Amino acid sequence: WNQYIYSIYSLPRTVLGYLFATYIAPSATLDIGLQQEKKREIYMKIQPPFEDLFDAVELVEETRQLDSTYLRKLQALHKETVFKKAEDTTSEIGTGISPLPHVSKNTEYWNMVPEEYRHFNFNELLNNKLEFEHFRQFLEAHSSSMDLMCWTDIEQFRRITYRDRKQREAKSIYIKNKYLNKKYFFGPNSPASVYQQDQIMNLSGGWGKILHEQLDAAVLIEIQKHVLNRLENVWLPLFLASEQFAARQKIKVQIKDIAEELLLQKRERKIGVWKPVESKWISSSCEIIAFRKALLNPVTARQFQRFVALKGDLLENGVLFWQEVQKYKDLCHSHCDESIIYKKIMTIINCFINSSIPPALQIDIPVEQAQKIIEHRKELGPYVFREAQMTIFGVLFKFWPQFCEFRKNLTDEKIMSVLERRQEYSKQKKKMATSASK
Repeated sequence: WNQYIYSIYSLPRTVLGYLFATYIAPSATLDIGLQQEKKREIYMKIQPPFEDLFDAVELVEETRQLDSTYLRKLQALHKETVFKKAEDTTSEIGTGISPLPHVSKNTEYWNMVPEEYRHFNFNELLNNKLEFEHFRQFLEAHSSSMDLMCWTDIEQFRRITYRDRKQREAKSIYIKNKYLNKKYFFGPNSPASVYQQDQIMNLSGGWGKILHEQLDAAVLIEIQKHVLNRLENVWLPLFLASEQFAARQKIKVQIKDIAEELLLQKRERKIGVWKPVESKWISSSCEIIAFRKALLNPVTARQFQRFVALKGDLLENGVLFWQEVQKYKDLCHSHCDESIIYKKIMTIINCFINSSIPPALQIDIPVEQAQKIIEHRKELGPYVFREAQMTIFGVLFKFWPQFCEFRKNLTDEKIMSVLERRQEYSKQKKKMATSASK
């Protein structure tokens, strides 16, 4: 990908599709292990492709190369997991247990869930401890905790090794007594239909066997399937459609901006922003991506914008221009009406390229580049601002290490106050220079 990163605009769509299908897509032959959310994000941005299409992939690869010690720990953990899986497989063969199937999202409840939250499933919820606790409380509030408790108890049973027979027997009897009665699984509020309840009854050998003997593992797994189906197709969509869940996601977006900013600063202090190679200062792809993320982060971007304003008259506008072009790219990915996209193009041109307020060119790019945008804005398609944005990015990137050094030992509040004082001092200095010249 590094070979193509600056010529992505000329890549055939088939090549991009090949890269996605081979390394990123679900069940890819050479899956690099991106999170599902990142995979979906790349898929949504693949047409039209821009230079930041595979940023997530770049970061994953850089992270893998940065810390070999961490990698060795992961490998050791992987071996341990493989061993545990092998042990579990042995136990499941011995008890007739088959893995739980994927539960499809096929109920009308999922239609109530906002589009941006429909990628959630029960497994993701299990990995998010905070939201899982909110989900548990949500079920309690709706007097439906039994489904989650039943699923959890059967899951705990499945994780007991086959060698520990006494513990498996005790857990099986506990589950049978607590859930397989007319108050829950064989009652009117059962997660299984009457037909499914009869199937479980036949599988277990009849009511008499359920009352007096422990249940086979295969029976418990079938019960867990029905419980999971209701959890994932009734209670989970209702939870995701709730106002409380949506409110928490908005707060998380704000916290994520601040958290990314703090992590970026921590990383800068640890490994430095620049590295010397052949006596020249060059940046890694990870640093380029980090700078791009910084410009998209409202906290960092505001600070950096104020910082570069002290370095040149048009640099502050450069930050705004870069951000507006990113919004334009998002608009292209939304595949909205062409008239809306064209209106955005003209807004950017009128603000930064051909402004009615002197100077007409409000950003630091060559005049020829600006003229090309104005004359060929209809022919360049989604890449109308490509060269200009790359130019501005290069200009601003030169000031990034200075900014990182400046803010290294300052809090966010102090950064802004120091920059404001410097800006005020700069204004006073200009006034004095103007007065002296007169």
